Amino acid sequence: MPMIMQNLQIMLMRDDYKIKVWNYKLRRCLFTLLGHLDYIRTVNFHHEYPWIVSASDDQTIRIWNWQSRTCISVLTGHNHYVMCASFHPKEDLVASASLDQTVRVWDIGALRKKTVSPADDILRLTQMNTDLFGGGDAVVKYVLEGHDRGVNWAAFHPTLPLIVSGADDRQVKLWRMNVEE
Repeated sequence: MPMIMQNLQIMLMRDDYKIKVWNYKLRRCLFTLLGHLDYIRTVNFHHEYPWIVSASDDQTIRIWNWQSRTCISVLTGHNHYVMCASFHPKEDLVASASLDQTVRVWDIGALRKKTVSPADDILRLTQMNTDLFGGGDAVVKYVLEGHDRGVNWAAFHPTLPLIVSGADDRQVKLWRMNVEE
């Protein structure tokens, strides 16, 4: 992890729909991320980029740049609460689990090219419109269906092309990602 991230910790503030980023050694909130419209279920840091992914009851996944403190993408497509979202350990993918009984795998490769300059209002406005109206910076690669009830968790295997999910149907499923694409 980059040196700047060593002392950072994310904290969910469920009742006020805020994400707070803390320096846990100093016991001090560094900043707050605003944008979700309902409870936030999970947050995770990216392994390489200055990004945070969050999942919310507002049926969205958001990707944030914690250095610029901006939302860089809103992933929409689930039609119920999104219980969890996490980055792939090596690839430009996000897995999300929802009470809509699906796991979705999102390709976020285009986000690598997306940069936000605080001085460039035109660029930010264009990117905000792209995010609000279904831009191409994050697309659904797979929709995994097979659980009979809401899915609470999904995670990538650290080295193999596998995803594990757990749901209210009391099942844990192991999914194999297609490696022949």
